Amino acid sequence: MLQIAVPSVLQQSTVSIGMMIVQAVVNPFGTQALAGYAATMRVENVFSLIFVSIGNAVSPYVSQNLGAGKPQRIKKGYHAALVLDVCFAALAFLVIETLHTQISSLFLGKDGTALAYQVSGDYMRWLGYFFLFMGIKMATDGVLRGLGIMRPFLVANMVNLAIRLSVALIGAPRFGINFVWLAVPAGWLVKKHPESQSGIELHPICPDSMSYCRTDGGFIMLREKP
Repeated sequence: MLQIAVPSVLQQSTVSIGMMIVQAVVNPFGTQALAGYAATMRVENVFSLIFVSIGNAVSPYVSQNLGAGKPQRIKKGYHAALVLDVCFAALAFLVIETLHTQISSLFLGKDGTALAYQVSGDYMRWLGYFFLFMGIKMATDGVLRGLGIMRPFLVANMVNLAIRLSVALIGAPRFGINFVWLAVPAGWLVKKHPESQSGIELHPICPDSMSYCRTDGGFIMLREKP
């Protein structure tokens, strides 16, 4: 139980810690920039709930089918989760691209300055291009948790935090506030690497036509037996 619970708790902690540190990076740019950043953070949290929920649904699905000796359903479920991620990411992109000013106004109101709206709009539109990668990350995390393979799950989230903080802390003070939101997809993209290591070793776990492939990094792949 602790082997699964502790990495999950640490993963949730990295999100909160990262948000606090990144906000500290935004503070020197002034209250209006901070207001625009905070407005988009709320929007990001709303859309993130969609992908987090899909990932949370994948975990028990994977565990149940693994216990039932039906690994072929794990592959189908993972693909179904990715299809949902693509659909919701496309919807998020369209909503943000067409309504980002109206969405910002819900949080900034009439008192929001041009700078606040610019920061909010730029950050929001940038994120809209990368929600798909967040969805893939969350679905993959769900598979790893469901299989009880926690080492790459934890390592990937630590890498995600390190990349986001490094880009924001180093880039933003030197090159501007844009590097704060450049850091977000950078973490999502780099995080995929520890979850897809090479070096596959085949482990059959059922007498049917599917086999269980486990990588050195801990990730699984399912393929037809020869």
